[in-house]
Amino acid sequence: MAPKAKKEAPAPPKAEAKAKALKAKKAVLKGVHSHKKKKIRTSPTFRRPKTLRLRRQPKYPRKSAPRRNKSVLPPLPMKRFGYS
Repeated sequence: MAPKAKKEAPAPPKAEAKAKALKAKKAVLKGVHSHKKKKIRTSPTFRRPKTLRLRRQPKYPRKSAPRRNKSVLPPLPMKRFGYS
C-alpha cells in the first residue's frame, strides 16, 4: 500500500510568488548553455528509427465481396470441364 500523501503547504503570499516568477523568467531568458557529448556510433549500419505509425481512420466503411468458401466451390477437375 502506498504511504498516505501529506497535506500540501498553504499557497505562498503574492510577494513571494512574484519573486519566484521573476527568478524563473530570468533563468528562461538566460537560457541553457551546456555541452552535450556526442554519442559514439559503434556500427557502420544505419538503422532507421521506428517512428509512430497511426492506424487508418476511414471516413466510411468500405464494402467488400464476401470471402469464397472452399467447401462450396466444386473441385478443380469439374471446373475444367465446365460443370460449375
